[in-house]
Order: sequence, then C-alpha cells, then structure tokens
Amino acid sequence: MQNQRITDTIPEPGQKSIITTATLITGEIHGKGDLTLEGQLNGNIEIDGLLVVGKKGNFNGEASAENMIIEGRIEGQIKASVKIEIRSSGYIQGNIICQQIVIAEGAFLDGKVKTKKGKVLTPEYFVEKRKDLLPGQQ
Repeated sequence: MQNQRITDTIPEPGQKSIITTATLITGEIHGKGDLTLEGQLNGNIEIDGLLVVGKKGNFNGEASAENMIIEGRIEGQIKASVKIEIRSSGYIQGNIICQQIVIAEGAFLDGKVKTKKGKVLTPEYFVEKRKDLLPGQQ
C-alpha cells in the first residue's frame, strides 16, 4: 500500500464538519470524525479523523489528527498519528510529527519533520495529476 494517497485509503466518514471561508474561529476544536477548514482558525485542533486544510484555509496553532491533507496555510506544530499529505498549494511554517509524509512539488515547508519516536523522517515527493483530490468530490 505504499505511495497511496490518503483519499485512496480512508473509508467514507460517518461524521464530517466544515468550517467555511466566511468563518473566523479563535479557540479550540475537539471531536471525532473529519474536519475541513476553509476559513481561519487561531487556536488548537484535536480530532480523531481526517483534517483537511483547504486552499483557502488558514490555521495558526497546534493540530492533532489521524491523517491530514494540507492545501492551505499552517503556522504552528502539526501531529498526525498516521500520515500527512502536503499538496502543491500547501504552506507550512512549523514542525511536523507523523509516521508518514508526502510532499507535492511546489509545496512550502519550513520546519522539522520527525516521527513520533523523535527520529528524522525522509519525506516522499509526488506531482499532483488528479483533479478529484478530496473525498466526496468525485
């Protein structure tokens, strides 16, 4: 199952929340299920599912999720228990902790990438070729 995208391997979620572009949140978000951030969040996120920071999403703080897809802007520390996928429009300034990471050509990353055990992790790189990048947009 190596070199598969997150959207290829996750089952269809039962619970999904979306923060739209017109929304600004300051505070913390905790929950189960998936979260898509298209707006702005200043604070912390802790979810037991997929976190998607969309192209218009802007996040500043600490985030923890099972898997992450980053298309927007993040400033802060992010932690995924499984995998982080940074798409070509993704911008991350901060440290990353995860088990697997893939970075698309053109993405920006300024920070350290480590495994949960503190070892430096070598990222895989890919070139985006598909239009249907998010679950449910097929």
